[in-house]
Amino acid sequence: MTSYRSVAYDRSSAPKQCRVSGWFQGQKAFEDSDKAKMFLLTDFSYDLEKSNAQTFNVLDETRTAVVDTIIFEFSSNHGSPTHTCIYRLRVHGHEPESIPLIAADS
Repeated sequence: MTSYRSVAYDRSSAPKQCRVSGWFQGQKAFEDSDKAKMFLLTDFSYDLEKSNAQTFNVLDETRTAVVDTIIFEFSSNHGSPTHTCIYRLRVHGHEPESIPLIAADS
């Protein structure tokens, strides 16, 4: 476990209240009209007393969806009035089971 002190001297700019949303595979993103197609993957609080690398699970109803674009938003940080600093965001998943397009003859 990496100590937060070895990563950042001033932790006040670390994000606090966060959310990750996404779009299903093939949907356009980044246009204002497409925000309605976005769905919540997870909502969480980043805890400064835990490891600097924290894991947050997605909501159950989105586990079977194929997501190809995400947006990471934060509504607060741990005290900095001027900025919020993100060092790294990692997203992990798995490939969906493939569905054969043509049935194989037996």
